Amino acid sequence: MSASASPAPEAAASQWKEYKNAEGRIYWSHAITKQSVWEKPNELRTPFERAMGKTPWKQYTSGGKPYYVNSLTKETVWNLPPDLVKLQQEVEALELAKREREHRKATGQASPTPEPDSDSDVEGGVLTRYRGHVAPTRTPEPEPEVVTIPHGGFKNVADAEDAFMYLLKREGIDETWTWDAAMRKVVLDPLFKALETLSQKQTAFEKWQAQLVREKAAARDARIAELRPKLRRLFAQGGIKSYHTLKTADKLFAGDKYWRRAKEERRLLLEEYTTELRMHEANALRQRKEHCVNALSKIIKNLNITVATRWHDARDIITKSDAFSADPQLAKMEPLDMLTVYDEYARALEREFDEESRRLRAEARRRARKARDAFKGLLRELRDQGKLTRTSKWKETLPLIRDEERYTALLGVPGSTPLELWMDAVDDMQLAAEERAAKIEGALKSEVTLETTSSDFSTLCMEAGVTVSDEAKLEAFEVIHARLAKIAAEEAKRAERRRRHRIEDLRDALRRVRGIEAETTYDAALPLMSDMTEFKVLEDEDRRAAFDKHIRRLKDKLEQSRDRRMSIDSDRERDRRRELWDKDRDRERDRDRDRDWRDRRDRDRDRDRDRDRDRDRRDYDRRERSRRDRSEDDREPKRRRVSPASSKHEKEEGEI
Repeated sequence: MSASASPAPEAAASQWKEYKNAEGRIYWSHAITKQSVWEKPNELRTPFERAMGKTPWKQYTSGGKPYYVNSLTKETVWNLPPDLVKLQQEVEALELAKREREHRKATGQASPTPEPDSDSDVEGGVLTRYRGHVAPTRTPEPEPEVVTIPHGGFKNVADAEDAFMYLLKREGIDETWTWDAAMRKVVLDPLFKALETLSQKQTAFEKWQAQLVREKAAARDARIAELRPKLRRLFAQGGIKSYHTLKTADKLFAGDKYWRRAKEERRLLLEEYTTELRMHEANALRQRKEHCVNALSKIIKNLNITVATRWHDARDIITKSDAFSADPQLAKMEPLDMLTVYDEYARALEREFDEESRRLRAEARRRARKARDAFKGLLRELRDQGKLTRTSKWKETLPLIRDEERYTALLGVPGSTPLELWMDAVDDMQLAAEERAAKIEGALKSEVTLETTSSDFSTLCMEAGVTVSDEAKLEAFEVIHARLAKIAAEEAKRAERRRRHRIEDLRDALRRVRGIEAETTYDAALPLMSDMTEFKVLEDEDRRAAFDKHIRRLKDKLEQSRDRRMSIDSDRERDRRRELWDKDRDRERDRDRDRDWRDRRDRDRDRDRDRDRDRDRRDYDRRERSRRDRSEDDREPKRRRVSPASSKHEKEEGEI
């Protein structure tokens, strides 16, 4: 049925409702049982429709117009057949008589005749003529009891169901029949009406088939139970193996009476017997395998097999051992089982080896950490003694610690080297000095410059009320002076770079000025250059340098062109000279373009670098304050110089 079906108007006041599916086909559904059928239920049929259902005529609809088909003769007509016309008249007469009786009964009048059975009347009337059209069937065997429908019908559904199943049995319907074929066989039999609804008849049909299946299965099981001991004894005496087939058994037992009797059961019993043999063989094989595996697991522990032993060598060691040769079962052991035992033992050895290796590595890391801590203590002692300062050099510190045990113990140890630890200590001292200098500089009222001397710095400290030792003042002055000198050197480099760029800009501009030749002097070209922006931003010395460089380039070009002209003595040479000239001009243009691009790139890079340095200078104090808040362990990972050898070793937790 389609899920898009829509309900049609109600056909009768019952639990059956009429619907139409998406294709417009009508069907009926029961509101309680939820059963859906294509044929109109008996509860909704008219008396004529119920009577016509017992005839071979069926009514169908095409384009809204009904037509009739005879299921026996396959005759199809548009008008109501004469048989059905007569049947309709009889049904109408019966209905009229029935209404008259009901009227007399309601008014208290006596009925002139007893109430006839409408179904039996119709059955004795028109329906009896169709008995001759049923296909002839074989005569059933006489039954000890003939079942008929009693007057007024069966008292309960169970008796009606037994009568319907009796009908199926009498007509020879077994479990191989389909529902449609069975109904065509028994539809005209009076016992077909023993059950009222079609669903009850179908349920009884299914029960009958299930009962037949159970009875045949029980008979087959009883036959198998009877033949099983005889055939099993026959199989054992005949030497049947687990791999034998039915064809082999037929050749062996063709003359045995029990084998000939078991035509249908022989295959099942043979497969059952061979399956048990295979199970016994599998159990014996499994037990032998378990014995071999357990015995070899005990033997292999006493052999000279290490974690580095290969399977090829281990197999020779195992097979040549006395314990392996003493057990005859091990000689039949599968190579794959032997390999499995060796693999498990090798994995156990690898786990033990890995655990021992981890323990040794952890111990080595602990020794290395203790050696580093001891060397750090040595550096602190040198710092307290004044032998290690922020300006110390490694070549000055090395002679002082060369013979120290704390230094030699760290040599060759994975992790940070003595030089890296020494660099960390010097860096820490430099950071501490910069922090102290920043505090003093921040307290001063005047700015410190490169021209400020140490005595002037002391005076500034006194004016600002800074009370520190002379050594601290001198250290702060040196740190501040070194920082200012570095900044001034960088500024001088940037100024020199800008000056060179301006000179190059003037040279580029002179290339575009007309009237300046190779013989033009600086004074003669001065009026041509005085209004140029590139000329105004330069000093006189830089102007002359740019002009002289431009004149030299012009003279070089003239010299090159003069040499080329001297070598030209024909039209071909003149053409070649022109081509060379064009190439040189293009090359020079490309070179100038590349030079301009590089100059612009350098200027942009310098401008960005200057801007970044200015921003870094503004953030200098903030970074210095954040550095003071770091602990020694936080600074050490950032400033650690890891040696190439340390990357080959694992690092302990909490260690770089």
